[in-house]
Amino acid sequence: MVSWFPSRHPDQVRIAQSVATVQQLGSNTGFIICMMALGLTVQFQHGFGWLAAAWQCAMGALGFAAFNSWSRLSGLPPPERVSVRHIRDVVLSSGLGGTIWSVGLVAWASQADQQLALMAVAVSMTFTVHAVASGYFVPWSVVAFSAPVIAASIFVLFYALDAPVANIGVLLIAFHSLASFRQLKKNWNKFSHAIDIDVERNRLAAMLQEQKEIAERAVQVKTRFLASASHDLRQPMHAISLYLDGLAEVELPPRVREVISDARVCAHDMNDMFRSLLDISRLDARQAVPALSTFSVASLLSRIEKEFQPLAAARGIRLKVRHCSDHVYSDPVMVERIALNFVSNAVRHTSKGGVLVGCRLRGPMLRFTVYDTAGGIPESEQESIFEEFHRLDSAPPSDNTGGVGLGLAIVRRLAQALRLNLVMRSTPGRGSMFAVDMPLVHVARGQAAVGVPERRLAGRLVVVVDDEPSILSAASFILESAGCDVVCARSGVEAMQSLAGSLRPPDVIICDYELSQASKGSDVIRELRQEFNSDIPALLVTGNTAGGMAEKSAKGLGVPVMYKPLEASALKGSLEQLLQPRGAMT
Repeated sequence: MVSWFPSRHPDQVRIAQSVATVQQLGSNTGFIICMMALGLTVQFQHGFGWLAAAWQCAMGALGFAAFNSWSRLSGLPPPERVSVRHIRDVVLSSGLGGTIWSVGLVAWASQADQQLALMAVAVSMTFTVHAVASGYFVPWSVVAFSAPVIAASIFVLFYALDAPVANIGVLLIAFHSLASFRQLKKNWNKFSHAIDIDVERNRLAAMLQEQKEIAERAVQVKTRFLASASHDLRQPMHAISLYLDGLAEVELPPRVREVISDARVCAHDMNDMFRSLLDISRLDARQAVPALSTFSVASLLSRIEKEFQPLAAARGIRLKVRHCSDHVYSDPVMVERIALNFVSNAVRHTSKGGVLVGCRLRGPMLRFTVYDTAGGIPESEQESIFEEFHRLDSAPPSDNTGGVGLGLAIVRRLAQALRLNLVMRSTPGRGSMFAVDMPLVHVARGQAAVGVPERRLAGRLVVVVDDEPSILSAASFILESAGCDVVCARSGVEAMQSLAGSLRPPDVIICDYELSQASKGSDVIRELRQEFNSDIPALLVTGNTAGGMAEKSAKGLGVPVMYKPLEASALKGSLEQLLQPRGAMT
């Protein structure tokens, strides 16, 4: 008989039954009161007796028990409502209610005429239909209530009616019982199936959450590994880049200069790869927090023209930059990275024609655009080019400037971090257009920042603190070639000792973030500033991308952060910008 109402998840079914039963107990109380009212109406017509009084007391006690159970269970949290005993009590009380009604039906119908007996049977069958409709979630309670009611109705038909009418009535009750039982099974199957779907949905949701956590942990592990492994590789690459850039400024034989030039290209390509991997890891780890400010795009366009004009000339193409002095509100460093990636891709993939860089007003936005006359991008590839390591051409350009396919992936992540709109249009065989829309800021002409001629570093006192001797040697070589007075130190204590007795404060400090013996470069900068009682301009250099601690320390000191490996031009450019008067910096 248990197989009549099967369930694949009995525990979850019991939970649903308990919750539904609590909600149904209040309705059952009202249903019992209606039954008592019907019985009271009959008793007013036929008089009261001890059996009628006992019947009313029994029904009243049953109604009070249902109401008391509803009040008590409603105040309990859902987990405490779940009990096999609660379900069993519901079945027993349903059977008791059906039995009490059946006793009253038999006792009254034996004294009533045929019409009233038939009406009493019809009312009883209506009660069974109500039980099927409202109590299907506990099907055995419906059976326990309906069985005595149906049995009493059949007895009343044989006792109070003539044989032909009684036989027809019994046949109708039989059909009614079969239909009710079928409807009960149908309702139960829907109830059980809904629970099965809910359990499966919860299982899939748990699996999805587990897979999401696994994927997030994998990204974190990858990011930590990349940051840790690349930190050790950046140290020698940083020194190599500085040495090679410094040697390029020394008078050497042509053959040696040619070799050094080739080595610089290789080193700079490696630096580009490091920077790309660094950007990807920092953006994936959400360590790159935008520092929004108002700035002019004029300096950005000037840098693009200065940096890419030699590469464009070497490739035999034209690079035209339309200058603009409008201001925008965004992160200047991230915007510069987006713009440089756009122009770098355009110049590297254009073999004939030219590249046009400019800005265009579009309502409240300023659109930075890069047009090229390269081969264009097929429509099927226009979404995938923003994925990591995706390159349209399987072979790099002849001058090995093709990159590794991370530029546009970085652009998309930076645009998402800044909430900027990226635009890309391309026609195969004719060229492409890449653009980014930035919020336009209107600045009065008198408030616009005025460009300052590039300041030379000659005669400046620069303190370099790094625990790697090769980096100290390379940085000293570069800065001394630029005419700086350089003080090198492997720790803050050594820097203080080297500057002891000096009345001249340093003009600028270059300090590695992670020094030996768990010392931090931010502490060294703070100590040197306190020693000379001056807010000395400083540059924090790091090769570690994990945790974003260098960025937090730099923000607290109000100094910029640069990431190893550095090129000499980038290092000197940052120093020149730091040494500009405050009012001249955009």
